[in-house]
Amino acid sequence: MRKVVTKQLKIAGVLGFLLALNGCGGGGGGSGGGSGAPAPPQVVLNWTAPAAITYGTPLNATQLDATSSTQGTFSYSPGSGTVLSAGTHTLTATFTPASGGSASPTTVTTTITVNKATPTITWATPAAVPEGTSLSSAQLDASATVAGTFTYTPAAGTTMSTAGNQTLSVAFTPTDSADYVSAQDTVTLVVNAPAAGTTTQPEGVAVIGGQLVVAGTSTPFIPRGFTTDGVIYPTQYAGTLCGQPDIAPGSQAAQYLEEAQAALTAAPLPGLAYNASFQAMVQDWHLNSVRMQVSQGALQYEAENGLSAYTDMVRSIVAQARAAGLIVILSMQAERYSCAPYENGNLQRLPDVNTEQAWAQLLSPTLTNDKGIILEIFNEPDPTVNCNAGTYQQPDWTTWATGCGSEPDQGMLTVGQYVRSLAPNNVLLFDGTGINFAFVGFTPPSGMPSNSAYTFHPYDYVVNSTVADSSAAWDTRFGNFATSGHAVFVTEWNEAYSCPSDPSQTITNYFIQTYLPSHSIGMMGYAWDAPVSSSGYMVNSYDYPGDTANYQLVDPNASGCSEDGGAVLQKQFQAEAAAN
Repeated sequence: MRKVVTKQLKIAGVLGFLLALNGCGGGGGGSGGGSGAPAPPQVVLNWTAPAAITYGTPLNATQLDATSSTQGTFSYSPGSGTVLSAGTHTLTATFTPASGGSASPTTVTTTITVNKATPTITWATPAAVPEGTSLSSAQLDASATVAGTFTYTPAAGTTMSTAGNQTLSVAFTPTDSADYVSAQDTVTLVVNAPAAGTTTQPEGVAVIGGQLVVAGTSTPFIPRGFTTDGVIYPTQYAGTLCGQPDIAPGSQAAQYLEEAQAALTAAPLPGLAYNASFQAMVQDWHLNSVRMQVSQGALQYEAENGLSAYTDMVRSIVAQARAAGLIVILSMQAERYSCAPYENGNLQRLPDVNTEQAWAQLLSPTLTNDKGIILEIFNEPDPTVNCNAGTYQQPDWTTWATGCGSEPDQGMLTVGQYVRSLAPNNVLLFDGTGINFAFVGFTPPSGMPSNSAYTFHPYDYVVNSTVADSSAAWDTRFGNFATSGHAVFVTEWNEAYSCPSDPSQTITNYFIQTYLPSHSIGMMGYAWDAPVSSSGYMVNSYDYPGDTANYQLVDPNASGCSEDGGAVLQKQFQAEAAAN
């Protein structure tokens, strides 16, 4: 009987052999006289546990590689391409024999470990900074491949008081902590010490040979600063002078302007002769200049009524700025924030005898004997408004200089000569007109005061969204004038006013980092402290309800322009300060 079963085993396989041992042979019972049908072959499945993978790796044939002893197909769960969360997971393979076989599908399982991924941190080495710099987003600007939070050491606001190579560290905590681990990175920041025998700020400036220089030297002085709105609003007389609803006392703009003014008039810091605003300008932003817009309307009102509260405030703010070592530009304004009287239903657009009266009210021997104070004759003159002369594209420079005869002592040249009679030592500053209040077709008229410089406001700096067209326009508007032997610098600019088509900021970077420096043209951004709701709000420089000043860049600002160039300007200021 054993021999028979053995033969059956050879013929029918293992299954027949087992049946025979149990007396269950096919066909005729236990005698072995019958012959059974062949049993299907046994299927042996193998699947070695795959090596661990990192989160984010999709399953593929490297992991899904079960094998069988016979021909057939596998289906897997989870399938190929699945990205598993971090942890341990069961993989299942279902095997179906090849067509024609009688064996049923069978399964095999294994496990796989998915390790947490490490985020990639990108952190470029920051530009060198001068000693005394407070760390800001200009240096602490790491990014990661996933969402999360950055913790920097040293933290933002830390003053870098030691020259040399300083290590900055960042710890990144991912939002998805289940699948990612924390990551760290470091960069080296070079902190430059002041050169021996030099001071951080000049005592004064002058124009020599068509170039703005440090007074008493031939060293070029390139302004690097901001315009402030914190001086322009005549808080002392707002109820009398500021009748327009959008700037009347209690309006939102008035509230912000008053808060900005409070920051500039704050008491000096302990042991210093200037307050936190001017300290931030010098230490955090590395400014060497500040432009203060002063109200022609308030000064004129005081001159006519024997008052001095506004004049005293301006002089006090100037004193603090000068104590901080800043060159101060006083800009006479008849803009709406100044609450100056309208002329024929419009803002005054050419200086006149009222402008002269305002200058006479403001200037004192302290100011006129200080070469660190520049006097900007009148902001943004426009003969097309007051005199209907010239156009935006083709300015009328004769009218710009001497007016149209409708008012006494009208025109930039006329009033400039008057101011020179009051202030023989100060640099005088003249705005252009037309496009960007620049100098298309301009030749300084006979009689222009010596020791004078020129300024413009290049808000429309992007032309046809190309560097070539923009650069050609800059040459025409102000570049050629600057290189022909005239001291020229910018006193207002930001990207948000025009929000140009410059998505990658290629033109903005070229304008700030290359074109202006190559033409020795300094830059002053607008503004240090414009109303929060305006496109000029670039620096968080004053307290207002719900916010405390931290003197950091506001980017983007309230304009909604997603390509605010404030960050470019901030880095350029720091690079220029480090180079000097």
